[in-house]
Amino acid sequence: MKRFIVLVIIGVLMTGSVFAGVVKKTKIEVSFKDFGRFTSEQSEKLTAEKKLTDSKNKFKGKGIMGKLSGKFFLKSGETGEMIILPELTIWRMNHKKKEYRVEPIEKITTQEEATEAGYGGEVEAEEDEESEIKIIRSEFTVDDTGESKTINGFPSNKYIVNWVTEWENVQTGQKGTDRLVTDVWTTPLTGGVQQARAEEMQFTKAYMNSIGIDADSLQQTILGTNWLALLGSMSEEGQQRRHKGQGFSEEMKKIQGYPVIIDGKYFAKREGGEAEEEEDEESGGDVKKMLGGLAKKALKKKPKNVDEPAFTYYTELIEFSPAKVGDDAFQVPANYKKKG
Repeated sequence: MKRFIVLVIIGVLMTGSVFAGVVKKTKIEVSFKDFGRFTSEQSEKLTAEKKLTDSKNKFKGKGIMGKLSGKFFLKSGETGEMIILPELTIWRMNHKKKEYRVEPIEKITTQEEATEAGYGGEVEAEEDEESEIKIIRSEFTVDDTGESKTINGFPSNKYIVNWVTEWENVQTGQKGTDRLVTDVWTTPLTGGVQQARAEEMQFTKAYMNSIGIDADSLQQTILGTNWLALLGSMSEEGQQRRHKGQGFSEEMKKIQGYPVIIDGKYFAKREGGEAEEEEDEESGGDVKKMLGGLAKKALKKKPKNVDEPAFTYYTELIEFSPAKVGDDAFQVPANYKKKG
């Protein structure tokens, strides 16, 4: 860090200006039991108005559903994405094919779209008189374990997030228990982490404003808990178990610091009831709905081991620090061809 400060000072003296920014590296692993595993190594550079993410993705599918997803949705390969807020554009790059396309940043117009995007999770649950799902019990808690250790150079503290929901389908008689257990390791907001987080929050707030999302969702976005929204697309029951805003917020306030590791495991238990007819997700339409349908089918399989998670989500922070990031970092390589 001292060397970094010295270099910055030298840069100021030589050029008269320094571009503020952040570099961040993470790795992600998402697994569906009997469906497949998706892994990604991501490298980010960002300023208050721009963000570049380069990803190395790999998906290893299981069975027919896994192979379909690997072919059409969760493709392996190296990709890039640039978000340029002053131009309200997103540049998507395929590094293997050396191609790119430019898309406009569009506003999210509905609560459902916001939730699918990972925002707006603290909305109060609405009563649905026609719902087939009856919530019997729903509990959401956060526990500070007091454990600590150093992870990738970050001094870290451990929290455990528990979310348990018991429900019943009043039409089919099927009952279920969904349990989400998440280990969250965070590092204190001091020094370089604090400075990098401030820059990241500035960009995220501006981006959320550009897509029409209230900044109240900023805390869960930075913390990384917005992945909970994925559960809503995994099962019909998930659509009904929106957590209560106030209780969720109060529990989440117990978590202090910036996330270094988020290790979530989702357990699903089903019993009784009659099998329902599935819609044909392969008949076309929205990609998210099709992938959600595949996930539903994966969850409907009878587990060989009830203690084995149906879904896991893991992220690990490798690097996170302030850095000199200029406009030259946000350029598509000259030999890339534009598509569309």
